[in-house]
Amino acid sequence: MENKVIKARCELVDNNGLKELVLYGPVVNGKAWYLDSDEYICPQNVMAALKEADGEDIIVRINTNGGDVFAGISIYNILKDYKGKVTVKVDGMAASAGSVIAMAGDKILMGVGTMLMIHNAWTFAAGNADELRKVADDLDKISDSISNIYMTRFSGTIEELKALLNAESYLTAEESIALGLADEEIEEEPAEPTEPKEPEEDPEEIKNSIIGKYIAMRKESDKAQNKGSFYMNKFR
Repeated sequence: MENKVIKARCELVDNNGLKELVLYGPVVNGKAWYLDSDEYICPQNVMAALKEADGEDIIVRINTNGGDVFAGISIYNILKDYKGKVTVKVDGMAASAGSVIAMAGDKILMGVGTMLMIHNAWTFAAGNADELRKVADDLDKISDSISNIYMTRFSGTIEELKALLNAESYLTAEESIALGLADEEIEEEPAEPTEPKEPEEDPEEIKNSIIGKYIAMRKESDKAQNKGSFYMNKFR
């Protein structure tokens, strides 16, 4: 899936008396020469915004494709330490490091059509065999640290979570709620009375169905990639 650019925005706004921390765009560690704005989501900007909020309850609005994993972890912990109540509202996408940040909410709300995306840590690397093995080991440790954050909310086992991370899973609001990664979908008022809802399925069955679906999708994707690279798998 192609990632679309989301305009950078990290600021505290007043919305009819409610403090809202708007986190839109890439997650980075700080201002760099190649960035075209000072408004990127970074720990320093988040800390400044929370200082301005002065302990009042806040709504954190998220729309991001993610970015730097350690910046995401840092922002997660900054929000967890905040004195006021933190309600996270996903406005569009909370992907990768953005989904880590979302887990800081005392309550996590997802708007209509929104998604979470979770996956294992990845990076670009170059070097000899020993250096690349070390990179792989480091990525495993980073993925474990991310897993620990998701597990503060995830309703299943660590093995089930890792299966979803391996599959690079795009989760709808309904799926996120079923897995414990969100609390509520913000639904629009229906234009007309709707039919009574069917009795709800067993939560465990729903969770197993979601995990099974994403594992199957990943296997199909791996098969397609392996087929396409069958004659290109030798070093020269």
